[in-house]
Amino acid sequence: MISNKLLFRMKNIKFTVFISMLALFTACNSNSFEEHEIGGNLIDQSTDVFMIDTFTIESSMVKLDSVTTSGFSNVLLGKYKDPYFGNVKSDFYGEISLDEQFKLRTSNGEKVFLEFDSLVFIMYHEPNKLRFVGDTLAEQTISVHRVTEEFKLPENKFSYKAHDELMHETETLGSTTFIPRLSLNSIIEDIKDKDPESENGGIRIRMNDALGQDIIDKVNSSNDSLNEILEDKVKWLNYFKGIVLKAGDNNSAIFSFQTGQDSKGSYGMKMRVYYHDKEYEQAGILRYYDLPVTAKSLNFTNHSSDFISDEHPYIEKINDLENLRDDLNSEETDDLCFVHGATGLMTKLRIPHIELLDRMGLTGGILKAELVFSPKNDSYDDDLYPLPSSSFELYSTNQKNFFVSGVLNPSTNRQLTSRYVYNPRYVDESYYSFDITSYVNNILLNGQEYDNALLITLPFKTIGNSMERLVIDNDRNSDTRIKLEVTYVVQNN
Repeated sequence: MISNKLLFRMKNIKFTVFISMLALFTACNSNSFEEHEIGGNLIDQSTDVFMIDTFTIESSMVKLDSVTTSGFSNVLLGKYKDPYFGNVKSDFYGEISLDEQFKLRTSNGEKVFLEFDSLVFIMYHEPNKLRFVGDTLAEQTISVHRVTEEFKLPENKFSYKAHDELMHETETLGSTTFIPRLSLNSIIEDIKDKDPESENGGIRIRMNDALGQDIIDKVNSSNDSLNEILEDKVKWLNYFKGIVLKAGDNNSAIFSFQTGQDSKGSYGMKMRVYYHDKEYEQAGILRYYDLPVTAKSLNFTNHSSDFISDEHPYIEKINDLENLRDDLNSEETDDLCFVHGATGLMTKLRIPHIELLDRMGLTGGILKAELVFSPKNDSYDDDLYPLPSSSFELYSTNQKNFFVSGVLNPSTNRQLTSRYVYNPRYVDESYYSFDITSYVNNILLNGQEYDNALLITLPFKTIGNSMERLVIDNDRNSDTRIKLEVTYVVQNN
């Protein structure tokens, strides 16, 4: 008789044979195990196929110590109340750049002085991908505040994190209240963008006239040191460090906005000075000068959540996760697990008895091992709390919750990602899954430590720029509990 371990090693060599076998086992399911006679051209013996999905899966939550939120070309801004995550808020800190020199023109050797009209902050939603969470039909408020601290990373720090803040003035430079029109305010159309009266030229916030007048006064000044503020990038940043955009306390949604330039070179977020020439043949013609928020690595978002909910008071225990090494067992959160991009929440799974497959005393091998998990039925809504559009990633971890390694897809040797299996007839039976056949086989060959576990997270590279959320059901009495479904082939001699 061939030993189990040898057969598992043979599985890698005879992968194509097993795939052919799998095509013949279509009649098998977890409730009815049938015996199939395999043709002599494959294996000259009968086999049994078993579906095993009764493994114990221990679940808990862990939280990243820090989530990088700087360096993205699209940013999050807003506030809403989530029944499972409490009051969630995202404020954006952006450096205002001096893209080009702002200086007086000359006509016939004479300087043409300027007269101030207005100062406006303009912003557009992320194009082509309308990311949001919360009630987008209600009024939202955004205010602009002047940052008084330099955008500069401390020594040995390479990015801003979700908990970072910069000192800023409490008094606003301007604010606006609006009902979002995502499709109208995501595409930068040149004519509408330039028009100060346009209703479809982005979201516009009228700012403090005193600041705008001061900028024009510096351009008009005969003092070279004042002129240089609008001609030298370093001197400009000494004068005006940047802005923080803050969501109103009664807001009900978070949106994504664009920074940097679009394909036509237009900036998606900028502070604009409208002015006109005076005492000149073209006097009265409206002009403007833009001070853009460029897609710099120093711009960042401050994310926060209080995890306080009247509907689900147990989520407040998430606040006990002070560092990455802390675990919160899902038994303390009504058998629910959470994944949340903005706050770095991840679900940790430990499957302590996988190696028992190797002690069944049978000659066989695994055709497939699939990790299946489902969103809690009442936790999502297409209009308010949509399910994540991103695929989840899977990492192996240890007792300290460190990222030991990514679980790889053996076919591509790249990070393994989840797939969403949608059931249009019975939507509540839709689920996510990871094919972890290779991972399970490796445990059967090499064993696992008691504290070995898996982490389910949103894509790690973009987790700090994601508002996506998932509530996972792991009630052991529920049909939608987290499962490890193993299709096991047993050879009958």
